Amino acid sequence: MKLTIDPVTRIEGHLKVNVEIKNSKIVSAKCSADMYRGLEKALKGYDYLTAIQITQRTCGCCPYAHAEAAALAIEDALQIELNKNAKLLRNMVIGAYKLKDYLLHFYTLSSLDFININSILEYNGNDIKMLEFKKYVLKEISSKKVFPSPLFTQKYKNVYIENSKFNLTLIKHYLENFEAMKKAAEMVKIFGAKAPHMTTIEAGGITTKPTADRLIKYINLAKDLKEFIYNKYFEDVLRVAKYFKEYFKIGKGVNNFLTFNTLQNLDGSYMFVAGFSKDFRFEEGVEPYEIVEYSNYAYYKENGGYKPLELDDLHPVDLEEFENSEKYTWSRAPRYKGHVVEVGPAAIVINTYLSGKNHKLNKIVNKINSELDISIKDYNSVMGRHLSRAIVSMMIIDKLIEDALNVDEGVLGFTQLKHPPSNVKGVGLTEATRGALAHFIDIGENGYIRNYEMVVPTTWNISPKDNRDIPGALESMLIGTHIKDENNPIEISRIIRSTDPCLACAVH
Repeated sequence: MKLTIDPVTRIEGHLKVNVEIKNSKIVSAKCSADMYRGLEKALKGYDYLTAIQITQRTCGCCPYAHAEAAALAIEDALQIELNKNAKLLRNMVIGAYKLKDYLLHFYTLSSLDFININSILEYNGNDIKMLEFKKYVLKEISSKKVFPSPLFTQKYKNVYIENSKFNLTLIKHYLENFEAMKKAAEMVKIFGAKAPHMTTIEAGGITTKPTADRLIKYINLAKDLKEFIYNKYFEDVLRVAKYFKEYFKIGKGVNNFLTFNTLQNLDGSYMFVAGFSKDFRFEEGVEPYEIVEYSNYAYYKENGGYKPLELDDLHPVDLEEFENSEKYTWSRAPRYKGHVVEVGPAAIVINTYLSGKNHKLNKIVNKINSELDISIKDYNSVMGRHLSRAIVSMMIIDKLIEDALNVDEGVLGFTQLKHPPSNVKGVGLTEATRGALAHFIDIGENGYIRNYEMVVPTTWNISPKDNRDIPGALESMLIGTHIKDENNPIEISRIIRSTDPCLACAVH
């Protein structure tokens, strides 16, 4: 049996997934990114500082990460050291944006894979929002529309939470989450000026001066957000994990994980560490030019493996090859030291845990593992990825409050650059919402961009096969999966959404 999901809904962008099922098991999978963009080409010939703003247009969901990676690449090229407030304020902007994205992913994008939304019809309380929601759902599902609201037209049958009370709790928090995300966005805007596409992240720091009123407002919002993250988001994910415990064994991909440093501490260390783990054996540090990208199955004429900035251009295949070759995606196939890797929150938790460098994270993970009777290896799974986002969120919100309390009031966290650079290269490595993000910049004469390259989280995860015909991370997660009911293959959707694909980023 061959099955195509096109498009995969409740993700960012246009992803097509083809699978072949034999004896109720997926035996092959192809992830196809059906877009072409070319932002890297658009940067050539422009002033190097424009990279910070233009690369944010890669994605409206995670622009902050591209701004940070571009700024880090320029700072690396120019050997700029951030001052104390710059480090703290940058954490406060990007950390708040990460939290908004994690909340968006679980409640808005993924929770409907688990919630029985029709349970709202059983609600008899007096919460106004819940009653309004009940009225809306009843109207949609009882309408004669050809296409009622897709949120409430569940395609798969008999695979959702059966406990009505638990469903209603999740629905209530689903609605409350919009206010929580709004608070996170407000936190971003206080020092980022606006969200999305911040204007204050620059090479040299953050251009917003930290006044007392801004800091007080930020801290108050952060404390409110912490209440939601700790007492609702984390508890909801934990309960869903207990209800669907079999999903700690579903969606296991390669046992290789890549992470970059993110959220810098004042002593120069990082909250989450850079490294590569192969079969759960961790190596600290990353060599960015050990990244190689292949296009054997991508719609480009250049098939061979190329390191960052090695190519000046990529050329799409002609129409005949597009239609008749074995190529099936616009996404290239990045590999680290020759290995397929998974990136994202699960990789962050696994690598940081294996490093032993963050005792708070290890303590949280050990407690959860004991409660659920799982190990760190089980985080390589559908439920492990959801759980990882909740763990990372708790740690980030605590750090944001701590960092805000350490900011020196009235001191600008920005160093003005003096002269345009010439003939220098830089690398910016960080963690976006969806995982390891790298920007590479080659600055020519008088500060004009000669070449630019981005290696983006979803490009890693939805990678096609490489030059050795080895499937990418998400393809590997799907292959071998047992499908209980071939007429209701929700396992496929749950695996895909657990990686939180962002196709705009993947094809950039």
